[in-house]
Amino acid sequence: MMKRILLAGLLLLSAAFLAHAQQPDYLQQLEAHPEFLAGTDYLCPTGPVELTPAPKGYKAFYISHYGRHGARYAWQSDMYERLRTVFGTAAGQGNLTELGKSFKERFDSLYPEVRYRVGELSRKGWEQQQELAERMYLNYPEVFKGEATVRSWVSTSTRCVMTMSSFCLGLKGMNPKLDIFENFGYIYLPAILPLDSHNPFRVKEVPMTPLRFSETWEEYVERTVDYRAILARLFNDPKATVEAKDQWELVSYLYFFAAGMNSLDTDLDFNDIFTHDERIELWKVDDFQFYAYAWPTHEGYMPIVNDIIEKADARIAYGQRGADLRFGHDYTFLPLLMCLGVNGYDHDVECGDDIPVWCRLQDVPMGANLHFVFYRSKRSPEILFKVLLNGREARLPLATDNWPYYDWVAFKQAFMPRVVSAMGTGSAAAAGGE
Repeated sequence: MMKRILLAGLLLLSAAFLAHAQQPDYLQQLEAHPEFLAGTDYLCPTGPVELTPAPKGYKAFYISHYGRHGARYAWQSDMYERLRTVFGTAAGQGNLTELGKSFKERFDSLYPEVRYRVGELSRKGWEQQQELAERMYLNYPEVFKGEATVRSWVSTSTRCVMTMSSFCLGLKGMNPKLDIFENFGYIYLPAILPLDSHNPFRVKEVPMTPLRFSETWEEYVERTVDYRAILARLFNDPKATVEAKDQWELVSYLYFFAAGMNSLDTDLDFNDIFTHDERIELWKVDDFQFYAYAWPTHEGYMPIVNDIIEKADARIAYGQRGADLRFGHDYTFLPLLMCLGVNGYDHDVECGDDIPVWCRLQDVPMGANLHFVFYRSKRSPEILFKVLLNGREARLPLATDNWPYYDWVAFKQAFMPRVVSAMGTGSAAAAGGE
């Protein structure tokens, strides 16, 4: 058994090297797709995607899914009130430039709609989830035949609960016979938010993976983006309205606010307060913060991988068709990609400037989703699977001679030792059931 695990580990390293050698130029991507500059406020596409046919004799029978909630209103609790206060004060002082006045006029027209809706799923988010569910169904109708079983688990936030309900409604609309049950409760958090303080099974000693660079986010901000120039475009005298210590935070709010328009039913655009280069710089700053937050504790999210393995093995053992769905947040979705090494996300970045090469915020959009799609054949006992990231076939640091398909036993041999190490001997396994 040990030899098989060692062999799987060598194959893992070899495949990781190959995956890491094929990273695209992120600046070229951003130039070709300026919509990516919205970062995690970019909306996951829901349209059709070309997929590789299954190997001969194999048919899909089960899908294991982890998704981020759909498009929403701003998540910062004081976002809308803060902007209203700052621009209202500046207007009273006669301190707004022409661009600042234009921003305030547009903001004021939107404010009544958004003022009480912080953190809520938007109509776009609701529709987005049904579209994603329909795409899943149409891509794999054999998984959802007849009274196939669909089970769903969710975090305790309202927007995630609504996301789950919308997704399940989308599946039910495609096949009313589906046996669907939506689960909600703290007992399910190991499979959704393993490090959440409300998780009753949270591992107290999280395996740490220290950053390999010492630069702080604050230092990176100062050398990356001239946020004072942005404020000078909006205010005649920025310091008269915004104290120096609060200026960067206000610019970050402006960036997220402008990006958040993607999620709302509005034609208003606020990106004109930034130059194109400034939007790239702000995207990089957000990317830096995201990586620096997620990487050190990403191994603490291995309980999700454990849940994927346990539920998949149960489906395989009983020959049961259907899907297991999990819905959470971006701050969990990213470390899950790191745990699994999806498309090189397990790369240990040595320098802050290299983060955008390996960590790409457009991979964690509103409605981000990761699918393990399982296949079986009457001619072979071997179970195959592939991974889809936001609908597209993705790579794992695992050897295969038939990408995008991987051997399920090889996956477990490679990942189970890490699961055991991360969860510890005294922690509870992810809760199952309905």
